[in-house]
Amino acid sequence: MNPGQPTPGPSPFSFGTKILGAGAVLLFLFIGAGFALPGTWEARGTRVIEAPPEALFGFLDGPEGWRRWTTWPDSVEAAGPARGPGARMSWENLDVGNGVFEIVSADRPTRVEYRVTVQDSSLHTAGTVRLEPVERGTRVHWEETGDFGWNPLMGYWALFMDGVQSREMDRNLERLEAVATGREPEPAAR
Repeated sequence: MNPGQPTPGPSPFSFGTKILGAGAVLLFLFIGAGFALPGTWEARGTRVIEAPPEALFGFLDGPEGWRRWTTWPDSVEAAGPARGPGARMSWENLDVGNGVFEIVSADRPTRVEYRVTVQDSSLHTAGTVRLEPVERGTRVHWEETGDFGWNPLMGYWALFMDGVQSREMDRNLERLEAVATGREPEPAAR
């Protein structure tokens, strides 16, 4: 200390105030980084199923077919045609939100496109399932892209969604194989 300089006094901020301030700064940085993250994701699954494309197509071109091999909330309501473009189902569910699944296009027996919208959030998913004849049956190519919208917390989830959704798609393709070949699996958990 230099003589003549005032001695510093205690900080005007208490220890608790400093901790809260540091927490607020960290939260601000976390949310700010979340805004910078992309809210989009892509997932893929592929499986060869010992069945012709025509046999698999009936599980893809309408909501009831999808319910046999993928997981949906218990209370779904069908609307539109039973199969093909415009066929859809909707649900209301507190856990996953209210949503709509709709067939966008269906080119028998090679391709189906669909979209899923969760209405209580900004989640939008678009998917395509392509059926390719191969020597032992059909190679099923399933691709999905999704967008969580501009939500800083979902930007973090989008970082992991590629892997999480790809694994879920692989499990669903396994169930599709079991259903299509007559080895029906245990009902999917809803």
